[in-house]
Amino acid sequence: MLAAAGVSGIAALAGCSGGNNNNGNDGPNSDSVHNATYVNAYTGNPVDLHFNSSGSQNFSWPAGRAVFAPFVKYSFNKSKFLLGALDDLQIEGQEVTLTFRNDLKWDNGDDWTTEDLEVQLKLAKKTGSSLWGYLDDFEILGKKKAKLMLSGPTNPQIIKFELTNFFVDTKKETHEKWLNKSEAEFLRWAWEDPVASGAMSFVSKDQQAFEFERNPEFYNADNVNFSTYLIESYGGNTAQHQALMSGTKVDAATSLFTPPEIAKKFPKNVVEVNIPAKWGYGIVFNHNDPQFGERAVRQAVAHVINRQALVDNAGPRTKFVAPIPCGIAPKDQKSWLGDWYDDFETYGPESKQTNKAAQLLKDAGYSKQGGTWTDDNGNKLGGQYYSPAGWTDWTTMTQTVVSQLNEFGFDFSVTTKPTNDWFGQYSKSNFKMGSFYWLPGGARSAFPYFPLYYQLWATDIGGGHGYRKKADTEQTVPGRNGGEMTLNPLKVTEKIAQQPNDDKARQFVQQSAWHNHIELPFLGLVSKFEQSWTTNDDWTEASENSPNRRVKWPQFWWLHEGELQYKG
Repeated sequence: MLAAAGVSGIAALAGCSGGNNNNGNDGPNSDSVHNATYVNAYTGNPVDLHFNSSGSQNFSWPAGRAVFAPFVKYSFNKSKFLLGALDDLQIEGQEVTLTFRNDLKWDNGDDWTTEDLEVQLKLAKKTGSSLWGYLDDFEILGKKKAKLMLSGPTNPQIIKFELTNFFVDTKKETHEKWLNKSEAEFLRWAWEDPVASGAMSFVSKDQQAFEFERNPEFYNADNVNFSTYLIESYGGNTAQHQALMSGTKVDAATSLFTPPEIAKKFPKNVVEVNIPAKWGYGIVFNHNDPQFGERAVRQAVAHVINRQALVDNAGPRTKFVAPIPCGIAPKDQKSWLGDWYDDFETYGPESKQTNKAAQLLKDAGYSKQGGTWTDDNGNKLGGQYYSPAGWTDWTTMTQTVVSQLNEFGFDFSVTTKPTNDWFGQYSKSNFKMGSFYWLPGGARSAFPYFPLYYQLWATDIGGGHGYRKKADTEQTVPGRNGGEMTLNPLKVTEKIAQQPNDDKARQFVQQSAWHNHIELPFLGLVSKFEQSWTTNDDWTEASENSPNRRVKWPQFWWLHEGELQYKG
């Protein structure tokens, strides 16, 4: 999309010669930077969002990806890791050596050095970053080199996946003041004017959009042949669909669920990129609640819900059921569970198992009064079921879930909230149960340790589901072949990460998943392919065979690698 007069106020940048990126692709199509604007649609008010990635509740991750260079990325179509700001990554025994690019700079012209990394690692420790679950310490080896010392044997994949969550987003001069502040103060900090390390520099934001300009200090700046990048705010999926259908308003939508009947209406220049999400619709329970804190009630909920009905109603083209609610991504369950797979309770992925649900509730002391299940004090089994406003596919699945539960005899009503309020409801433990993603998403969810740990800890809502303390205690659950299994679920899950390879990790994955499918800290219902959209009339795209094709997210990683360029 060509820049309209007065949109950015940024003059065209000239004199940038075409170079070669590290994939051998051509750089900019000419020896100048085009006065063109790339417009990426997003749901969220920029005024309410910031660039402090540790303050995750109001951090704008698309805006962050525009301005911060990633350490490393993961290619889903090639199943390999791709280096970004890192020039080399070596893992030997219990030592991880990070070597950063010599040309890594901030957009104010300062060189990036390991002094910045030192502050970043210390703040990561202060905020309880999951990377520090594997580290004892770190050592600075030079201006561009550092060593991480692992606390014990660790699967190398764990560290690589952890590093996909790290970006060059911490500058010593900006961030070191927070080292002497409390964690809470740092997490509340709204960083409004970031110093960039990535392809774009921040210009401004208002209710309509984030505005960025090309960062000439970016190490792959020769791959960026246009001047302006906008992340425009839209009021939900429907508004983004309409913008893409118009053929002129936007050039991309980073992550946008689109049902088949809508996708058919998109112009031919709109391209869909499907990426395994390792994420999806599920239910989070409040384990401090006297009703939904009971295992029998959670299991009854699982038996009542026909998961296939959610997929059929909300998008069979891109969604699929979780065969077993066990904390492992659906497509990974058979390979990891092995000969345990057939022994797991599936809770009926394509049916309502109402007889089993009723028996569980009766055995737990519940009875049906006037068609509604109640406890022995006459309290109805139900409450407000929360769902995020504007997420159209989630709204459909929520309506399906609540309809099925109420038909069985629960008493739920749907309450939709803006995304930030939805998170806040759970963070404050002010709920009974509601919709929430049951996998943490992204590349890391391909390794079962991450989703299994996430369900015990619920880091994205600050542990608001109330399972944290229980997870670190000895529990006894029914065993696989009769009898009982006694384990500390947190410690068993942590052992997954401590194994040197997948074969040695398998037994702990199986035990952790077995506990999960009985206790149900979360209820996994549906997963999906991410639908990411871009256009190819004015802009180039990565080829189907490119390792960059299915990396999260194309609109930012393609830019990094020179595969998103203005055709001019």
